[in-house]
Amino acid sequence: MIHLNLRQLEYFVAAAHHGGAARAADALGVSQPSISKAIADLEALWGERLFVRLHARGLELTGAGALRHREAHALLEQARTLAAPRSGALAGLLRVGCLSTLAPRWLPDILARMAKAFPAIEVQLVEGDTETLTRMLERGALDVALMYDLGLARGVRLEPLTQLRPYALLPWGHRLAAAGTLRIADLAREPLVLINLPHSREYFLSLFRDAGVVPRIAHESASLEMVRSLVANGLGVSLLTTRPVRDQAYDGKRIACRRLRGRLALQSVALAHPPPGSYASPLAAAFAEVAHAGVAKQADALTG
Repeated sequence: MIHLNLRQLEYFVAAAHHGGAARAADALGVSQPSISKAIADLEALWGERLFVRLHARGLELTGAGALRHREAHALLEQARTLAAPRSGALAGLLRVGCLSTLAPRWLPDILARMAKAFPAIEVQLVEGDTETLTRMLERGALDVALMYDLGLARGVRLEPLTQLRPYALLPWGHRLAAAGTLRIADLAREPLVLINLPHSREYFLSLFRDAGVVPRIAHESASLEMVRSLVANGLGVSLLTTRPVRDQAYDGKRIACRRLRGRLALQSVALAHPPPGSYASPLAAAFAEVAHAGVAKQADALTG
């Protein structure tokens, strides 16, 4: 006799994905006790503790829970495939993560291409920073993620997509905007508006260190659009790698973007996959195919 059912596994996987029983219950439209009971029943069946309960922070998978989660997710994907009508088309749920600074610029085009090429694949999106996305990949809560390769992704497998060169942002009409290209040292003399997402902040500061100068940080923000708007309003200059199509801030004010000369460390954009040996969704390969085409097209558009 099999003493578990797919609903229990679905509730368990949802609790892991959302980081808590209450959030999983809201997402699935069921009661929180139903989620909690399914987890308790599985823990009793397997004789393993699946989650650590963190005060005010929800649930976090244990080592045993992470292994069971990967197995449960794989089984649920197989069940979805079995439940669907037989056809040659790829179908199922694909959980995609994306770095918050990359998502608005790159992901919508990729998703539109996915919807056209693989209409039977349902994509579930998660935005976050590098650390959060890496942890989710490690515990099997994501199938693939679009992020920068900062050399910090630990055991996940990285598939390079493209490389982005940093560029300077200046208020429209700034005296430095008259130059066709700039040096990092030129920017060090100006107040700096710094993106302060984990790891991205360190990357941009390393550019100043490599140039032998120290920036004067005036403002910091985790929002790409806030950085652009602060620059557009004359509150400093900045460095970024992700570049929207229009050199215009959220409030409509213009920005001057200029190339940087010299040898600069590039930022590599990559697809991150779960660690080797983990469950690999066959749908992730389809997403990778579309992502390569979409990113290459958009990167070409930004070289001008």
